[in-house]
Amino acid sequence: MNELHRPVYIPSIEGSDIYNHMFRGRDLDLKYIGMIPSSLELNKLINLGIKTFKKKTNDKFLSTDIINVKFRQKVDSGIHIIKKLDAKILKLDENKIEYKHKLEELISLIKEEINDEKWVGVSNADLRKRLYTEGFIYKDVKYVPYKRSSAKSRIGQCLFIKEKLYEPMIKWSRMNIEFRNREKEVRIDFPSLLAYESLVGSSIESTVKINPNNILIVTDVESVFNQVTNVVRTGDDGYLDSFTEESKITNSLFDGESLLDQRYFHDGKSMMLLRNHMFKSAAFNCNVQQFLKDQCPEDIQFEDWKLPSMFKNESIFAKDVHLITTPSSLKALKFSNMFKSEKKMWEHWKRIVLLDNCVFGVCKSEKSSKHGSDNSGRILQQTSYQMLNSLPMNRKDIEKLTAIEKEFIEKLKNDDDFFVEYIRDTANDMNTNEMFSDLYKVNNNIVNTKVFRNYRKNIISGHVTHIKNGKVRLKGDYCVMLGNPIEFLYHSISKLNTDAPESISLHGNEVYTSMFEEKEITGFRNPHTSPSNVLLAKNKIVHEIDEYFNLSENIVCVNAIDFALQDILSGSDYDSDTVLLVDDENMLSLTKNTFGKYRVCVNQVKSSKKQYEVTKEDMAVIDNELSNSQKYIGRTVNTGQLCMSRYWDLYHKETEEKRLNELMKKIDVVTVLSGICIDLAKKMFDININKEIECISQNGELNKEKPMFWKYVGQSNNLVTTQYLCPMDFLYEEMKNTPKGEIKTDIPFGDLLIKREMKKSLRKQEEKIFNYVENMVNKINNTYVNNFLEEERDRKIDDIIKYYSFFVSKLQISENTMYSLLVKLTKNKRDRMASRLLNTLYSSQKNTFLEAFLSKNDTL
Repeated sequence: MNELHRPVYIPSIEGSDIYNHMFRGRDLDLKYIGMIPSSLELNKLINLGIKTFKKKTNDKFLSTDIINVKFRQKVDSGIHIIKKLDAKILKLDENKIEYKHKLEELISLIKEEINDEKWVGVSNADLRKRLYTEGFIYKDVKYVPYKRSSAKSRIGQCLFIKEKLYEPMIKWSRMNIEFRNREKEVRIDFPSLLAYESLVGSSIESTVKINPNNILIVTDVESVFNQVTNVVRTGDDGYLDSFTEESKITNSLFDGESLLDQRYFHDGKSMMLLRNHMFKSAAFNCNVQQFLKDQCPEDIQFEDWKLPSMFKNESIFAKDVHLITTPSSLKALKFSNMFKSEKKMWEHWKRIVLLDNCVFGVCKSEKSSKHGSDNSGRILQQTSYQMLNSLPMNRKDIEKLTAIEKEFIEKLKNDDDFFVEYIRDTANDMNTNEMFSDLYKVNNNIVNTKVFRNYRKNIISGHVTHIKNGKVRLKGDYCVMLGNPIEFLYHSISKLNTDAPESISLHGNEVYTSMFEEKEITGFRNPHTSPSNVLLAKNKIVHEIDEYFNLSENIVCVNAIDFALQDILSGSDYDSDTVLLVDDENMLSLTKNTFGKYRVCVNQVKSSKKQYEVTKEDMAVIDNELSNSQKYIGRTVNTGQLCMSRYWDLYHKETEEKRLNELMKKIDVVTVLSGICIDLAKKMFDININKEIECISQNGELNKEKPMFWKYVGQSNNLVTTQYLCPMDFLYEEMKNTPKGEIKTDIPFGDLLIKREMKKSLRKQEEKIFNYVENMVNKINNTYVNNFLEEERDRKIDDIIKYYSFFVSKLQISENTMYSLLVKLTKNKRDRMASRLLNTLYSSQKNTFLEAFLSKNDTL
């Protein structure tokens, strides 16, 4: 199980389509836009004999042994379908007589059977319950609900698996523990089980072998202290409210992190996000053995020194310790009641890991930004609109913050070499960037052609729109947080004393990353909602960390002892959570005007006491609630930003303090709601999120008109907007009128071609290629009309491009036919069609395509 299998693409379909197929005789069109990523789970499936196949048009592995089912569309009733078909017929062109007859025949059929049960509408919730409890049949094969894929944990989609594969896979996923049909007194946290059994399905980049007998597990440590905060809980009116009072802050110091000996790390990496059975941890590159040797008591030989684990009467030789972790990383311990003790669960988990050959999946490591550098070579990273809109900015501040972007746009418009370097860096299989950059190498006069100018205009327009979405680049980058690392090491040898300030390496808002020298910097984490989430951090070099840790620039050591870091950063932990650290004087000034002036929000919303049984029925109940979480997250973020925009609008208009405070209380509620929505994958709460959002939305301070920037971040096309005095509208105004680029001398595209004999072109072949590309463009456009998720849409587009490129690649295109195609392309008025044709010819007939152009040394 050591080697990774390439991803396997699976059908992803709506539950309503399955219903229509089973009960109404509709064909089921399988689109292989779901995916089982390279993972420990895929390795197990391959081991069990999952059937895969390939299509000749691309090199992807496909399978129907697992089907991803979405529940975004209800089953329409027969009456509703008739109404939709009647409306469709009225809009049809007169020449589509045959299609009209087909629709009329379908209407007649439905009318004949309208009293049959199958034509009764079915809600999303009822559809999920039915498919979960009954499964479904496709091509005489029974499929049953299996689990959420790790990537779909928050959007209520479910993987269905062939029935014969279900038992061996669910037993493996649940570590051979039988959670079903338990005694009532053995309570199972089913929402958590559904979340944690999916950890083995996480996408991984590589694997690493760690023997569980080399793992030291020690207790988690909490820092508990009192602080005046804004506490969010249910108020007297039954809705959430914010109360300013002294409350207890509880920080778990090592939540989700582990320390792994440096022998396991390669390629200069400092962190590996590890996955195994109900195990999830960010393991950091640490000289574990060196530290233990340095700390060995003088009266004990190192080979004889034993360290106690968290379990009574269990210890491990210090020389054998390679990984130090805590219960917060080992989710299996949450189900210790299945074995009557945590120690027995720990021993069972180790046996399971040994059975799987000690293989841990590595999901990711820390990465540096791909958003370029400034003129001094300092790395740049982009903000989000929520970050910008939480700061007390005026127009002048926005002007300063966008200086790098405005200079960048000016260079994109006027510096040809710079523009081509940019498109080459951002090239992928779905855009035309590589093709245009290669054409530029052949003949740089391509920049003067209409097709290139239009392409360049679209690229720059897209970048400006990107900035209007709040994506402003500043000096800095995202860093993976490592919580109190030195304290973790001392805790592993039972020498941690959080009450002795002199023994603590970082204090208060101090951090340490080698990305910056010792100075003050700004920190943001996603999700980010309000000014209370802005962090002012002091970077401090700690030599003891350098001695025992091997950390890259994209790791930041942080402190949560007697400091409310985790609440400031939206409920952060250390299982690879990142914080954006920015080194910018203007941003720092804004941060200092914010940090400490807005009290941190604390969540005291009651969690649900409802108990679930491990059944398909209760799985449907949980996932129905979870399926709403994505809608909740979107509505919560949008509502919060409307409140935030209105807050700054009133703030700049010098509105009385009371009105501002009341609006900020609503923002506090949204801040906590955002975290709740994210936690729904594994935890339920005793509130109606929809009603809470509705209550905030009806606040009298909120205008019906949305801010100007909403046209870029909102979901509705029917917006009524007005100018707000808020950071994002200042940004919108700043980027609206960027200077035009230099005027290029027009060169006809055909003038760049080596003249060939058009008469010798194969006309039928030309027609075939034009038809291929036209069909490809139409199908790509249809993917944007259909309601695909972004990742599914991208997979579908990738399949479409590869499909048609495959058939074009099989053609023997002569120099004369290539010339004729390119000449006729210049007469095509559809720029998108022209770019797609160029790219198809480039990707499928690269040499013949590039050799059709005059080189830059040739005279035009």
